[in-house]
Formats: sequence, structure tokens, C-alpha cells
Amino acid sequence: MTNRKQVFLQNIRDLTNPIAGKPALAASLAVMAVYASLDAPLYAPFLLFPVAFATHFFPKSVQWCILGALVTAIGCHSLMGGKRDVPTTGDAPASACGNIEAVLPRGNGTAFIIEIGYEANADAGKEGSAGKKSLAGKESLSGKEGAPLRVRITEKRDLPELPEPGDSICFEAKWYPVSDPTVPGAFNTREWLKSQGFAAYGKFVHWNAWKGKWIPERSFYEFRKWIKGRFEEYLEPAETGLLLGLLAGDRSGIPEALRNDFQRSGLVHVLAISGFHVVLLAGMLMVFLKATRLPHKAASIIAIILLAVYVPVTGGSPAVQRAVLMFAVPQIGLLFERPANTLNSLGVALLFILLRSPAELWNTGFQLSAAATAGILIGNAYNPLKNLPESLQRCKVWKFIEGFAVSPTYVTLCATLATSPFLIHHFKTLSPFAWLGNIVVVPAISWGMQAGLFALLSPIDFMRETFCNAASFFLRLASLLTRQLSDSAQASVTVGPLGPSILLLLSCLFLVFPLYRKNTVARIFCIFCLLLFSGIFCFQGYERLFRPTWSMTVIDVGQGDSILLRTPGNRYILVDTGDNDRTDSGKDIIVPFLHHIGVQRLDALVITHPHKDHFGGAASILRMFPVKEVWTNECSGSTTGFEWMNVLDEAGERKIPLRTIRRGFLWKENFFELQAVHPKKISDAGKECRDLNDGSITLRASGLGRSALVTGDLTIAGEKEILKSLAYIKSDILKLGHHGSKTSSSPQFLASVAPQVAIISSGRRNKFRHPHKQVIDRLDSLEIPYLNTAKNGTVTVTFSEDTLVVETMLSP
Repeated sequence: MTNRKQVFLQNIRDLTNPIAGKPALAASLAVMAVYASLDAPLYAPFLLFPVAFATHFFPKSVQWCILGALVTAIGCHSLMGGKRDVPTTGDAPASACGNIEAVLPRGNGTAFIIEIGYEANADAGKEGSAGKKSLAGKESLSGKEGAPLRVRITEKRDLPELPEPGDSICFEAKWYPVSDPTVPGAFNTREWLKSQGFAAYGKFVHWNAWKGKWIPERSFYEFRKWIKGRFEEYLEPAETGLLLGLLAGDRSGIPEALRNDFQRSGLVHVLAISGFHVVLLAGMLMVFLKATRLPHKAASIIAIILLAVYVPVTGGSPAVQRAVLMFAVPQIGLLFERPANTLNSLGVALLFILLRSPAELWNTGFQLSAAATAGILIGNAYNPLKNLPESLQRCKVWKFIEGFAVSPTYVTLCATLATSPFLIHHFKTLSPFAWLGNIVVVPAISWGMQAGLFALLSPIDFMRETFCNAASFFLRLASLLTRQLSDSAQASVTVGPLGPSILLLLSCLFLVFPLYRKNTVARIFCIFCLLLFSGIFCFQGYERLFRPTWSMTVIDVGQGDSILLRTPGNRYILVDTGDNDRTDSGKDIIVPFLHHIGVQRLDALVITHPHKDHFGGAASILRMFPVKEVWTNECSGSTTGFEWMNVLDEAGERKIPLRTIRRGFLWKENFFELQAVHPKKISDAGKECRDLNDGSITLRASGLGRSALVTGDLTIAGEKEILKSLAYIKSDILKLGHHGSKTSSSPQFLASVAPQVAIISSGRRNKFRHPHKQVIDRLDSLEIPYLNTAKNGTVTVTFSEDTLVVETMLSP
């Protein structure tokens, strides 16, 4: 028994040894566990117990290091707070004064980050009425006299002169409303403002500015403008914007379509200034400095200083800070003849960032950057390529293949495994083609960056033009390759959703799995995780089999329609896709929602009729999400609008079959069926397709003794045809036709359906004033309760044999 205990303890020591020799890394992990426990006490036992248990096996010196870091971390957390608690409100004063912190060029104008404080307001009061107004509204904005607040305001006009960082400004602004998301998985404006430390955001109505004191950001702003000027003489605006984003962190000039391509292909990290850029620049700096025949120590010191200046030039993101620190720590160690471990250098960088700003722990970019770096460094220790026969390692052909494909693939695999828990948690997606992108796109981006840097430093215009042309070639090549990778509907695959506890176990499993064969404790942990995951999978399968449900979700896409039907067998049918006027409902609302709830593909995409508020997002969905079939009505075949033809072309390019459905169409699976009750087969398309709303597809979904009727933009004329056909349309839920227009939902039709709840899909403050008062009066007269997406947000109805549950995103 004693021997078994000793062997067990030795196995634990073997597991903790890689961390025991890296005090900074151990301290940073302990600090992150404490921060997470303070901000999310529910997980404290699962985070703090392993830290305390592992620390017991560390040497005394490492234990004291961890203790000092924990005391400092608790103090920093108390002083600066964990998750940022910034008051965000749409009721900020319309007029105020302050100082400009930063000026950020953006695609839709120029954004100003302004700090409003008591002193700034008081000084502004001497300048005129704007300052007086800001004093009057100061209490409502901050709630605390003297507390400075940061706001972000956009100037949308293209003016010849704009204020600069450090200038004082008095302004009148229109604040954008800050509301909770109305669709699960949608962009959360309130959380974004908190993460950025902003109290409000909006656009300028009027402003007056005057020169203020110099601050470092002013010089960095001028430097970024100088960089842009060096490029735009010889490059197209999109190429200039891409180079400026790669070298200076200003991504405002990168076209939105290109950003979307990089994001879908899993290469968005290339656009953000991160370790990739810093390593490249550091290497080039060292080459330049050594070419001047400076001593190695002097070259290292100069490189560290230049990279330290580079951090604020690029905006000072945690990824850049981490990368620069990881370069600086080993270089400083070499100066004092004390080589530094790369993982310990990562620990130093993480401590520096987290102790200064505890809230960064919850920043998605920080999590992905730190995880990717750790994954690559840990994976390098277990690299199987190191154990290949020497004869193969000396082979020139193998060296080329290894350098071009094998090593990048392995590095990408390590980074993907390390970041996958965070990607699943935040985005519910993974990019299967990321490894290929890192092989073919990243080198082109690297060469383009190098050519751009040489162009930036070239003193002669001819040399600058030559290097700019080279940069243009490589950047265009990278953009073309990225477009090809992102063009597949499989470029972004839904994974999850999985709970934080499961993802935490998954992360630990990745760490200990390489030791499965050598360590008993690692083997026990891996088997435990395998059994746990299998049990969860089996339980979920049991739930679906013995307690089946199906659901209908009316997605809030504004003044449009989009309804998702989930069958008991977890198949998904999307009816309509909203509009794409102000925002592309498919790309910005529906696809994120599908990822959020774990949809992997659509078995059918139904377009009830070819009006843009019903098919506007369809092209984006077909491009970005796997779709098995597209269902339309007969009138769709005679519609020739450009945007509708674009949808049909997109489906044709992806070889997605089109199915025409009419009355009598039936789609079935166990416990569920979907039946088309309208339109009927047409005899004269020219005559019967004049009003596309009349022929809107109407579907009745039924299963487990419950039913729902989805009507698209069905008019009263169409309703009369359904009633004449004697089709059985009585249903528990009715999605009202045409967004609650008075041309739909006749009293006779409502009485025949007799729903328990009616749902209206309409936009907030829409110009048609839907739902119409007459329709509301009809519902009230029949005592039919109703919900409106304009007020209630997304509405989800879950059907089972004994219950009908209605959930809304906003007010119940």
C-alpha cells in the first residue's frame, strides 16, 4: 500500500514538474485562478483546489513566489476591479466637454475617444454654453462628482481638419441607445462598452475644439498618418488599409468583405497585431542592427527599446504587450547571462498584463492570444518531428516538405487545440481550413509585410515604389487565397454549445493527454473525462429519444421574417431570412444565432415568396452555412429581380437543389410533419403571380399533439383560398401574416386557426406602423394573446406532449 501511495505521489510530482521549474508561469496561473474565482465564485472550488493541491508539490521558492503573486493579485483586483463595471447608458447629457484621448479612423468616419471629467467640464464652462450644459448633466452621466468618464463619438463628415489627441473639445452629441440583445448570440453592445471602458457612444451633432497639451498618443497618431501617406501614393486604398492594419494596428481601411473572409477561414489573427507581427519585426530589427556591426548586447537593447515604443503605436493591445515582453525577457536574460525559458517568459508577460489590468482576463483576444502561444510552446516540447531518423532529417527534400507543410501544420494543430475551448465558448465555431490557411496565406502576408516595411524605410521614391508593388502582389495573393478558403460553407463549423465546466475539463485533457502512456494519474484523468463525456452524450440522446420536443423560433430580424423550426430529431428548417438593407440579417443575425444554439446545417431553407424582407439574408446564409435544400413557390421562378437572381445563382454555384412546393406537399419524420397548405398549383403564372404576397408559402408544422401555422406575407385573398380548400389549419401558435398588416389576418381566418398565442414579426418604429391597430383589435376581440418581436425580441416556443413553453428575449 505504501509503495502504491509513493508511486501515486511521484506521478503527481511528474505532472507538476514542468510548472515547478517555471515560477513566473506558476504564479500567473494562480493569479488567473484567483481572478476567475473572485469574479465567478461558483467555479472557485474547481479552480482554487487544483492550484492549492499542485502548489503543495512545488519547491519552497516557487511557493513563496506564488504567495507573493496572489497577495498582489488580490490587492490589484480590489483596487482596479475584475470585470469592468462601467455605467453604460443612452441618457448621457447631449452636451459636454472633455479631453481627446485618441483619434481612430474608421470606415464610417473618425471616432474620438473623449474623457469627460469635472475639471474639463469646469474649464469648458468658461468657454460658453456647451460647458454649462455639461455641468448640468455631469451628475446624470457619472453619478459621482469628479469621476471621469470615457465616451466614444464618431464624426461622420469628411472634414479637412480634425482635432488631435490631447486637444480639448466641447461637443453636442446624439447618443446611440444601449439595449440588451434581442437575438441569442447577437452582438452585445452593453458588454462591448464595458469591455472598452466606455460610458456611452454616439455621433457628433456639433463640436468646438482648441489645442491642448501634448500627450504621447498625439505623436503616435501623427506617426500612423505618416505611414499611411507613404503607402497611399503607390497602393490602392484597400491595400493601404491592409498594410496599415498589419504594421500599425489601424484596421479601419480594410474592406469589410476582406475582414469577413479572414474571419471565416480562421485567419483573423493575421489582421490583428499579435505575436506573429512582433516576431517578424523583431527578427528584421535584429538583422538590421547586426548589419550595422553593433555588439549583440547593444543591438538587443536598441531592439527592446524600439519594440517598447511600437506597443503604444499599435494601440497597446494585450497581444502586442505579451509578444514584446516575451521577446524582451529572454533578451534581458541573455544580457545578464541568464537564459530564460520561453514558457516562463510567457508567465512574466501574463503577470505584467494581469496585475496592471485584471479585467483583461475576460478579454476574448487576450484569452485566444495567451492560449495559442502556450499551445505552441507546449506542443514544441512534444514535437514528434524531433524523433525522426537522422538520415531523414538530413534529406533536403524532407527539409523542404517539413518547413513548408509539416511544421506549419503541426504548429497550427497545437494552436487550434489550445484555443478551441475558448473559440467554442465565445463563438461556438471552429475553422477546419485554418491549418491550410496558415500554410498558404500566412507566408504571403509575411512577405507582403516585409515588402511594406522596406517601402516604409526606403529613402528613394523608386525603391519605395518597387517595394510597394511587391507588397501589393503578395497582399492580393493572400486576399485571393483567403477568399477561396472562406468561400466554402464548411469554412466555419458549429461546435457546441458546451458549458464552461466541460470546456475546462477539455482544456486539462489536452494538457495531460501527451502523458497518457507514461503517467498513471494522467491515464486515470483521461479515462475519467472519456467516461464523463460519454455519459453526457448518452444522457442527451436519452432525452431526445424518450422526451422528444420540437420548437419554433421567431427570430427578431427587424421589419422582416425569419422562423427556425427544430424537429424532434434535431433537424432544422429555416423559413425566410429577413432583409439586408440596413444590416444583412443572414450574416449579422441569423448565422451567429445558428452557431450559438449549435445548429450544424439546415435541412431546408424556405423562401415563402421573393420579397427582399423575406429573402434578403439568403445569399449570405447559402455562402456561410451548410444548406441541404432550398424550397420556393412557383411564382419565384418567374421573378427576375437582381437580388433574387443572386440568391438562385448562389444556390446553383453550391449545387444546392431547388424544390418547388405547393398545397399538398408533406415532409415527415418521427413525431413531426410539415405540410404546405398554400399556395395551390398555378395555371397562369403571369396572372396569378402579380401579387407575390397572395402566393406566399404557408406551412403547418405539427407534432406531439401540438401545431403551429407559419404564413409569410399571406394576404386576406390567400386566407380565403385556404378556407375554401377546407384544409385543417387549427393550430396552437400562429405567426401572423405580413407583419401584422391590416391586409392580412381576417377575423374568419383567425377564428379558424384559433391559436393560443399569435406572434407578430415587425421592426421597431417601422414606417408601416405594423402591427396595424385593426389587427390588434381583431386579436383582442377574439381574446387571442399576442407577442411582437419589436417589443419582446426573439420568441421561442417549445412543444412537447404535455406542455407548450413560450420564451422571449426581452420582456415576458
